[in-house]
Amino acid sequence: MKYDSENLWCHGENKLTTQEVFKSIKDYVEKDGVIYVGTDSMLKNDFCKFVSVIAIHSNDLKIADYFYKKKSLPANKYKILQTKIFEEVDCSIQIANELSQQFPNSKIEVHVDVGKTNRSKTRIYVDMLKGWVTSMGYFFKIKPQSWASYIADWHSK
Repeated sequence: MKYDSENLWCHGENKLTTQEVFKSIKDYVEKDGVIYVGTDSMLKNDFCKFVSVIAIHSNDLKIADYFYKKKSLPANKYKILQTKIFEEVDCSIQIANELSQQFPNSKIEVHVDVGKTNRSKTRIYVDMLKGWVTSMGYFFKIKPQSWASYIADWHSK
């Protein structure tokens, strides 16, 4: 899926452009706040709904907020778990790239919806995805620390 920066972000009831989101988080980033990015998806019969999140959180700065966007694509391409997971990570990386262009010195964590437990079907992808994300210059978090992908999950239903 090609990340669509023209697709509007949701913030509560408001719809925002990517530039408006960047403006909203600028002060937070300038105070060395970490930007958290995560994507999750939900496969339905005829489509797969992808939801991406940009989140900010700091106890010290007393701030917690997030922005999300949705995109539905034909289901046939995403019935294979590896394809779906890699698409989620690719989307998050594209968003992180756009954020790092706007905020070159920012700290960005990519939260990925995979886990290492024996019951997790995604555990075989963890090392590969970690290499991909960290080679792009971003911090990498998986379950249970990948809370930004949980936010995306709430909106993917």
